[in-house]
Amino acid sequence: MRSFGLVPDAAFFHYALRAAGSASDVSAVLEIMAGSGASPTVPVIVTAVHKQASAGNFESARRLIDKMPEFGCVPNAVVYTALLDGMCSLGNVDGALRLIEEMESSGLDANCAPNVVTYTCLVKCLCGNGRVAEALGVLDRMAERGVMPNQVFVRTLVEGVCTERRVADAYDVVERVIGDGGVSSGQCYNVLLICLWRVDMTPEAEGLAQRMMKKGVQLTPLAGSSMVRELCVRKRSLDACHWLRMMEESGVLCDSDVYGTLLLGLCEEGHVHEASALGRKVVERDIHVEASCTERLVELLKQYGDEELASHLLGLKQCAGGLSLSL
Repeated sequence: MRSFGLVPDAAFFHYALRAAGSASDVSAVLEIMAGSGASPTVPVIVTAVHKQASAGNFESARRLIDKMPEFGCVPNAVVYTALLDGMCSLGNVDGALRLIEEMESSGLDANCAPNVVTYTCLVKCLCGNGRVAEALGVLDRMAERGVMPNQVFVRTLVEGVCTERRVADAYDVVERVIGDGGVSSGQCYNVLLICLWRVDMTPEAEGLAQRMMKKGVQLTPLAGSSMVRELCVRKRSLDACHWLRMMEESGVLCDSDVYGTLLLGLCEEGHVHEASALGRKVVERDIHVEASCTERLVELLKQYGDEELASHLLGLKQCAGGLSLSL
């Protein structure tokens, strides 16, 4: 590069670190950087620390943090969170807990105190290693330090709890977060609904959806779409059709792929009337339908004698990864 009058800067080395595939590559990039005269920036150090920690080189990562003042950088919660996340990626739960305790203590500067991202990394690690009871206790640690949970934290914790089928604990988490005012009730219950579907707790998920609708807690497009998809997977297309209609009436618009999935499910299960009604809605609204569904839909509709709808689907033209009506 120097032969062309170009000098690599911190941004160049940051890119090189992100592309590094091993701890030795990280060390090589840092050595070249030191010889080039370029000074590491905080983003460069954060990336290097995470790479080193993810490879199990915790001591090297920690030494790099300790050297930050030499580079004119101040250690903060972001770089310590990178170290913690690297530990967590290797399942070093006890090491992560010790690091959190250090961050919470007065031994480090105040700007190194754990934030909601740090605690989210810890919860994911604890749940992933079957230590759900300790993960639930993280809420207390956060409350003691005035750290408010966000939607990502709630999703991470609730998903981990639901994976262990601890539904009562999941509801406790949701109620507590709502009570603390960190995340709205709508966001929390939609997160819980999605998690219940993901872990195949169908009765609990449907019961929650019914209670949400009765109490006026609107389903999000993500939660509604997830629900319709899961019901289709379970060959319950009529129930999925019922829920889709209820959600549309309350102003919830599901993802476009949901309509094609449900339409195909209705046809395959022999619900001709419902399939025709939904198919006409798809055509009228110009809803995109995946090309992979179209041939099978047309074939089934012709079998049921709905030549008109089949011809409309055949008249669709491919565009932007899906199909839309030719005008």
